Amino acid sequence: MNQPQLDFWKDLAIIFGGVLAMTTFLSGMLEYVRQGRQHRASHFIQMRRRFLEDPLFRDILNLLASDPPALRETPIQDRRNFVGFLEEVAVMVNSGLIRQEVAHYMFGYYVLLTDRCEHFWEGLDRGSQYWSVFRRFASDMKELSRAESPSPPALRF
Repeated sequence: MNQPQLDFWKDLAIIFGGVLAMTTFLSGMLEYVRQGRQHRASHFIQMRRRFLEDPLFRDILNLLASDPPALRETPIQDRRNFVGFLEEVAVMVNSGLIRQEVAHYMFGYYVLLTDRCEHFWEGLDRGSQYWSVFRRFASDMKELSRAESPSPPALRF
């Protein structure tokens, strides 16, 4: 073979190898993104299940809707755990693990109920620095509730 023909085949092999490497890299990145979404979805489903299936949380949720004085009798630690769970959701939103729209759609109603329920906060210092994550999250959920259109956007992880 003469030199120009060898150069042509060498250049063709380099181009083919580059395209193959780029395709492999892009497919690897796509799979990485898919696995990230799948992991976030799995974690979110576990959180949602924990929230709705925990008997303690269910009892508090049943009481929050009507804000009865009996809510004051719920042990303070149980109420702390409930708000702590909602703060976990807020931290996940702040970390980019859950989209704010998803958190609003799935938990926003409960955050707003908790925020406005006076009997729930009896014995707890709502203004404490330790509830600042919750207060900011409740403020964000209020803002989203005001701005929401009648049908929410397509939600995704």
